[in-house]
Amino acid sequence: MKKIILLFILALGFTMYGQTEKGSKMIGVGFGSLSFTDSKSNTTYSNTPTEYDSDGNSFSISINPNVAWFVMDNLAIGGGISLSYYSSKSDSSNTSSLTTSENKSTQPSFYIGPLARYYFGKSTSGKPFAQLNAQYGMYGGKSKSSTSSGSSSETTTKPKGDYNFGATFGYEYFISKYVGLYASLGVNYGMSKTDYEYEPSTGTGYTYTSTYSRLYVPVNVGLQVHLPSKKAKE
Repeated sequence: MKKIILLFILALGFTMYGQTEKGSKMIGVGFGSLSFTDSKSNTTYSNTPTEYDSDGNSFSISINPNVAWFVMDNLAIGGGISLSYYSSKSDSSNTSSLTTSENKSTQPSFYIGPLARYYFGKSTSGKPFAQLNAQYGMYGGKSKSSTSSGSSSETTTKPKGDYNFGATFGYEYFISKYVGLYASLGVNYGMSKTDYEYEPSTGTGYTYTSTYSRLYVPVNVGLQVHLPSKKAKE
């Protein structure tokens, strides 16, 4: 029995390395923000007896596929895309009125851009890495509001463009010769410009423009597949 366990450990050790040599390719998918929020709030003010209540929920998910080729040992150049979806719904009321309101919002987005990833060290079980990336994308969506009294409005998002760039640091653990699991933490900066069209059920609609800049910290976990070069296969 001890010999079988020893042979298994040795076999596992021989297969636990990643294909980060020149000429190989990596294909993967990362999962970013996946969240569901259910919230309730009650707000009171010192200058009025009226209480304001809100009940809502939101859902968001982000998926990030990538593909890259190793142009030299440990250095891969390629590109990636990011697909995300966000939706929310909330119901509001207050104690001084019988009127209630409902708000719904959806926002899908798509980003694409280049990446460069460098793996450090010669470990056969896993390697830390650093990655530089830039993306350009578009997003859309609509926001709808309605009240129990019959009034409503709709706001349509019309993006003029969105870009971001940053650096990511992570670690990939090789669970087999060709497959790795990774986790990463990054720092990104982005800017966007968006036009909005507001259309009420009564009255005159209007448009407005928003320019937005942001600094954010993306967190990802994912699966990476390493395909060896033709030379390595031989």
